[in-house]
Amino acid sequence: MNRPGAAVRLLLAVERAVTKASVCAACCLLAAAACIGFYQVLARFLLAEPVTWSETAVRVTLIWMSYLGLAGAMRAGALVSVDVLYNMCRGRARRVLQAAIAASTLALLSILVWYGTILAQRVRFQTLAGLEVPVSWAYAAIPAGAAISILAVLAHFFDPKREELENAV
Repeated sequence: MNRPGAAVRLLLAVERAVTKASVCAACCLLAAAACIGFYQVLARFLLAEPVTWSETAVRVTLIWMSYLGLAGAMRAGALVSVDVLYNMCRGRARRVLQAAIAASTLALLSILVWYGTILAQRVRFQTLAGLEVPVSWAYAAIPAGAAISILAVLAHFFDPKREELENAV
């Protein structure tokens, strides 16, 4: 394969840093959700003093974890594809299929960025029950995760990693 140009190398470097930070944040959010859930169980059943904020906090951290972790999945090649068709294609046909998969994934992620932003703006005056923070903080995970995932899809197109296909049984 040809050596990528300067723009592609820059894209790959930026994507690598952003995706690494995104996946690290997703891991921390999963740990936070587990700790909050553990505290919720302790408070309710051991201390007999249920907390009002824990359910909402777990939900918000899991939403953010999912959308931030999406970038790692996209970079690893877990894109929407038909494995049988992918394995049947060779050479130029495979590259056309990769482009079609990347284009359709980018279209979906672009829609998520656009409408996720609109949704977050619409609910900015509502607050989350128990947390008393704007609902838009939770909904902001949609455009943020989708935007980071767009970088990962582009990087995957220019520097494919087929980990999910190679490790499949």
